[in-house]
Amino acid sequence: MLYRVMFRDKIAALLRKTTDAGQSVFTHRTAPVKPEMLPVIFVAIPSETGTSFGRAQPGFNKIVKVEVVAKVAGGTPEQVRENMDHIAEQIEMSVMCDQDLQRSISQVTDFNLEQGLLDEAEDHLGAVKITFGLEYQQDYPVPGVDLQEITGRVGTADEGMTTPGLRVDFPQ
Repeated sequence: MLYRVMFRDKIAALLRKTTDAGQSVFTHRTAPVKPEMLPVIFVAIPSETGTSFGRAQPGFNKIVKVEVVAKVAGGTPEQVRENMDHIAEQIEMSVMCDQDLQRSISQVTDFNLEQGLLDEAEDHLGAVKITFGLEYQQDYPVPGVDLQEITGRVGTADEGMTTPGLRVDFPQ
């Protein structure tokens, strides 16, 4: 399984345990929901970028963007704003303070929060979008036969070739 999928699923599982959305945290669902279903959270991976380590075995320093969108309801615009602030805090604290998640990344490279009232609906609704940049390293296995041994010879200009007795067997 790719790391980006693992991060998405890990964050979704974490938010199911730590937010008011409970089991209404989804990774594979379309966005339209009825007000009685709220609060609801959607976790997605909209992008990932990688920079190569160099010309050796394929490996990359990657940054995956994890987008968390929460939708909330309330009886008044003020209540919606309070609910948005509350669920935004739950999401942020859950992701930033989870030791298991933080151990599996190098760093959180960036954090972006956007929120607003959804005034096109007749109900009082609001949405919060938080995007986390998670940096990690990924190596890809190279197919082929593993290195079994190295044998060395030392040559000198006046003595010719000699065998110094160097032999390294793998694995060690």
